[in-house]
Amino acid sequence: MLSKILNSFLLIILSLTISNNCANINNSGPNNVGPELVRVNQSYQIDGNEVLDSSLLINEKKQSINKSSLTTSSDSDWNMVSKNLETGIMDFFYFDEKYYSYRQFAFDNETSDTSTARKMTSDNDYIECLEPQKYELSDGSIVLYTEGYDPSSRKLSKDGDVVTNGIIGSDDRVMVSNTNVSPYNKAGLIVSKYNVQNLNTGETVSRYFSSTGFMEGPDLLVTAGHGVYGDVTSGDEKYEDHIFNPRFPDEIYYYPAKNGDVSPYGTATVERVYIEKSFYLNTEKDWACCKLSTKVGNSTGWCGKISYFYEENYPFDTFGYPSSGNGKMYEASAKMTYFEEKENGYYYRTNLDADGGQSGSPYIVSLNGGSYVCGIHTYTSYYVSSGEAAYSGGIRIDGLMFAFMNSFVSGDLLFEITPDDYGFGDYYPIDETHSKQFTTHELDNGIVFRTRRYRTGFIQGEYIVMSPIRPEISKKEAFIEYSFNVPINRIQVDLTYWREVSTEIINKNNGSVYLQIKNGEEWSNKFDLLSDTTNLPTDRNNPTTYTIDFEYPTYVFRFYAEYHGDKFVTDANRGRICIGDMIIWRKFDNYMPINGYELDYEPSKWSDEDILDNHNCYDYALNSMEQVLHHPGGSRGLSDFNIDDYYKRETLIELMGFDAEEYNFDFAPIGKYEQCDPGYYKIAICSDPGYDIHFYRQNSDGTWSHKMGNDYVSNLDSSNQLILDPENCARKYSFLEYNLFYGFFQINISNTNWG
Repeated sequence: MLSKILNSFLLIILSLTISNNCANINNSGPNNVGPELVRVNQSYQIDGNEVLDSSLLINEKKQSINKSSLTTSSDSDWNMVSKNLETGIMDFFYFDEKYYSYRQFAFDNETSDTSTARKMTSDNDYIECLEPQKYELSDGSIVLYTEGYDPSSRKLSKDGDVVTNGIIGSDDRVMVSNTNVSPYNKAGLIVSKYNVQNLNTGETVSRYFSSTGFMEGPDLLVTAGHGVYGDVTSGDEKYEDHIFNPRFPDEIYYYPAKNGDVSPYGTATVERVYIEKSFYLNTEKDWACCKLSTKVGNSTGWCGKISYFYEENYPFDTFGYPSSGNGKMYEASAKMTYFEEKENGYYYRTNLDADGGQSGSPYIVSLNGGSYVCGIHTYTSYYVSSGEAAYSGGIRIDGLMFAFMNSFVSGDLLFEITPDDYGFGDYYPIDETHSKQFTTHELDNGIVFRTRRYRTGFIQGEYIVMSPIRPEISKKEAFIEYSFNVPINRIQVDLTYWREVSTEIINKNNGSVYLQIKNGEEWSNKFDLLSDTTNLPTDRNNPTTYTIDFEYPTYVFRFYAEYHGDKFVTDANRGRICIGDMIIWRKFDNYMPINGYELDYEPSKWSDEDILDNHNCYDYALNSMEQVLHHPGGSRGLSDFNIDDYYKRETLIELMGFDAEEYNFDFAPIGKYEQCDPGYYKIAICSDPGYDIHFYRQNSDGTWSHKMGNDYVSNLDSSNQLILDPENCARKYSFLEYNLFYGFFQINISNTNWG
């Protein structure tokens, strides 16, 4: 802020709550937050209530929905509807399959009016998500497909059998004995919970229905529409209201790769459900998407997909959870026998053996050496005369479905960093060149990162090793700090002791080893390597892979080791902790890159009383502790400018040009998501027109900070939230509202007489 009206503001102290978030890669993923599923005979129960088959919710009689029971938009221009299960808010929006942006950001802030549809399309703001590839069918038509993601490749394992109805001829299904391998771990059991009134007692009770779902992105679960939207009051006299009024569940739980009583990835909850307009209003196009609360797909992988695929008698595979399967996953192979183009243009007919609970299972075709989901299992049709299954079927993925699923897959890119990539020597440096200055690493896979280190090296060509213990070295610590140009959401890293604990000496009682993230001028402990829960291995030939998620996208983190004991080995390095292969989840789009020339966030340097009282946000943005400019044009005064023009963007740029000429610095407008040129860092400008202007600058850890008048420097906004984006942070201070944002600029102050 340029004026000094807020000198009564108190220093705001950032306090982040950091949690340990560690897991072996094979056990990573969601927490066990779902209800306990108890198997009784061949079905599940929750709190004594049987989990029913979601096929009971299929609108087989083609009943018309009671329109008075629906919540609908007054705007006719919508083709998708969603419900936030946490808030209960409904949204109606138009999804344009030709122009769409990353769907994750569509509803981050609940501001919608349930009676108004919003349009999710823009011809001028097209963000490419996952690049689709083209495939030519036998009839010459071109379809699109995308690859899936496998965290690892392992052999498949299957055995067993199941007997039930819904079988065409002999039962060809086979039980999957190990669901925790690809591709089976990409699917799981879904349980939808509906709170319903018992008409006999007046009590509100819970009814549960199960189906199958599969992953199509880091946090995108796909299933049949009737698995998450149906009339749960029909078919039982205790609840029957004789009105066909389908609705969304109150809660939905996902059990990835569920295998009887075993849940290898725990449980995830569904935050939001999406269905198409035709299914919401008429139960047509039976498919749905669910946004999960966690990115389960980063641990399980997700399926590739293909649109508009149909070849008569083409074979496909599927796997899911039949209601008669005793809570086990079963797979089967079948063929496409017919496509209902003339009937409705939506559904395949197949000879697949299926029964209730398998709704939502993927139809997977193999072509060109890859596997792709082409459809979703939804129904079985029976002969009226005999009651035997005639055929089964599922909905084909069309262009809109393909694009909508694809819009969830652009969030992260994965890059691998191996110990060979650092270029470190086989020694433990202790000089300031290594500990104070960054070394830049540019890898062939496209990732760029910087490191600085102390007592950390590439030892014996095996691992990046930290060693805080050596008797003649007085400073008993070691670290390696990482700085990335783009924000990191998650890492998976191999960690181990070099040898057994008795040899390495360091343990939780005499030292500490943490993964830490930058917290202002300090470091916060994120992950404790020496805790009992972590159980760090001592055989370096068999490291453990740990998954660490960051609460917000992080540019800077470090591994840090410190020894507090008094035991040593003469002329030997000890306390050796090994860092092996690392996979980085890098944000794909909508981030502000850094280039390594950003200034450190050091509010203590600006807390001297003289500096505090005489420098403001403009001085701070220009890193000017010596000169006092206070406002753009401070080098010349404002006598030549009308005060009404002063707060205009073009005037401010002209005034800053005078200052740049006087004090020999450079600045220029830059895009929000553009990386600054070498030597430059990024600032941002906003205004409360007619009253004040305010400046921010980006820190070396990717966050932003500012100085309010003669108040303390802070990296928090007016809502006490860490500033990750000055354009969208809270900017209301007292009676000032900086609601006019003037954009981003890059600035180079290296040649000034105060830098």
